[in-house]
Amino acid sequence: DASLQGSPESPKSVVLITGTAEYNRISLSKTIKAYLWEMGSPFLPCKTRTGLLIAKAHSLRMWLKDSAFCMDLELRDVSTLPELNSMQLYEGAFMRAGLVPAFREIHEGLGEVRPKKFAKLALLTDEKRDKFIAADIKGRQEKLEKKKRGGLLNLRKRHKRHGRRLVGRSMPPREEFGASAKKEAVR
Repeated sequence: DASLQGSPESPKSVVLITGTAEYNRISLSKTIKAYLWEMGSPFLPCKTRTGLLIAKAHSLRMWLKDSAFCMDLELRDVSTLPELNSMQLYEGAFMRAGLVPAFREIHEGLGEVRPKKFAKLALLTDEKRDKFIAADIKGRQEKLEKKKRGGLLNLRKRHKRHGRRLVGRSMPPREEFGASAKKEAVR
């Protein structure tokens, strides 16, 4: 709470070291990433090192302040364990059983996505998620086609504007400018 008000001053970025170890063929890093991304956290994988998740401090503060998942951070003692296990193993990571179909659908349709987009898609209903993924794929294809068409049009416009062609001049061989040419000039 004090950090949200700027005292003490927080660092520019926060690093969460998860490591690359696997326990019983389950990746701790993937499991933590799945949990954090489900909640829409700003932690992203480090581009240069594996096993690190990095978040900008300001983004992390705003997420902690506004996130519905972080409103109640107290740990509560539960006297009984749940009868059914809500966790499921998927691609080397434990995640909520309800999240697995959404996770699979998002990654098959769109591939790797940003955490915020993943959190929004994971919370949508199946129908809305399907429509969103289809629209996203269609939009990507249209953008690619537009770039292809736009690239050809831009080349034509450039030719029309300049009107001149570049003509390269042939350079004399290097030997003429080298040491042998200097010796001849001295004689």
